[in-house]
Amino acid sequence: MPLTVTEVRDAAGLASLRSQWEALTERNPDTTLYQTWDWNDAWWKTFGRRKRLRVVVATEGQDVVGIAPLYVGRHLGTPLKRMAFMGTGVSDYLDVITDPGCAPDACGAMIEHIAAERGYDLADLQQVPPWSPLHGVCASDRVAGLHMRSMEVCPHLRLPDLWDTFASSLGKRLRSNVSYYERLLKRTFADAETYLATPEELNEAMDALFDLHARRWRSRKLPGVLRGQATQRFHRDISARLAALGRLRLHVTRVGGRIVATLYCFAYRLRYYYYLGGFDPEYSRFSLGTTLTAAAIRQAITEGCKDFDFLRGHEPYKYRWSPQERHNAQCLLPRNRGLRSTAMLRLNRIERFVEHRVKAYVEGRGRAAKG
Repeated sequence: MPLTVTEVRDAAGLASLRSQWEALTERNPDTTLYQTWDWNDAWWKTFGRRKRLRVVVATEGQDVVGIAPLYVGRHLGTPLKRMAFMGTGVSDYLDVITDPGCAPDACGAMIEHIAAERGYDLADLQQVPPWSPLHGVCASDRVAGLHMRSMEVCPHLRLPDLWDTFASSLGKRLRSNVSYYERLLKRTFADAETYLATPEELNEAMDALFDLHARRWRSRKLPGVLRGQATQRFHRDISARLAALGRLRLHVTRVGGRIVATLYCFAYRLRYYYYLGGFDPEYSRFSLGTTLTAAAIRQAITEGCKDFDFLRGHEPYKYRWSPQERHNAQCLLPRNRGLRSTAMLRLNRIERFVEHRVKAYVEGRGRAAKG
């Protein structure tokens, strides 16, 4: 049966797509938390202002077999228009959603539709994971001008069935440090406890996450990624949704009844996502980041997860755990060869260069602060 490609361009159409969207993500085992309806709906409600919805939908008969959740917005305050994935900025894996039985055809049809459309200067599809059907479409030369380049690394751990098996794979020093710091905290503070926040504690724990994350970065004289009001609204919304769905894992450490460390994680389809942490600098000698990460890995193994994902970035603290790596890509499709598309491609290269330099600077400040 031939594929039909249409677009959803308003909030009412997006809402009407919910049941089919959720059914499609259930059929595709490669979808991540970031492709779920709730994540994208929360993102659009928070960040959709002054953007135009462009959700591309591929159908086969009455069945939705592909969704490309996209939007168009003016880029960096210029008249230039960028098409991008919903979720850009706060998401670590962005992708089309396809039925496994026709992924190449559905993905190809949606990209061909985008290439033939107007209303944008550059389709800038970031954080495309290595399992995305977009790689195959790019390699096939099916769409003129479509190309990919490497983007960010995502360290991750393959988890065994038992914590003891995992612990034995760690270096002797890290294994000893985890045990030492857990004992040190308990010896110093008899009431210290580390556990998963309950639904009743969600607001308090999120307040602590925002505060502790900001304090940690202020100690380095740098802004944190959770400082904006819109970003905090998004995370309050999505954390409540994920808690209701049983997908939130918000680890906390309390001392004297006060939360002094948090680790904001998610669990979805046998993958445990390490999103962000916040730690009180006054407790740095207890290495709460190390002990909370160990607690999160233990929890992931207990739940039967097979992958512990540190997500984007090659920060040194991730590599203490000897992870493997996967690499995201950036898929670029200029609207044409005109001046506006050329300008967008050049601007994009400058952005990537600046981002690389800023991340290197931040990592350097982080190492200096620890030193």
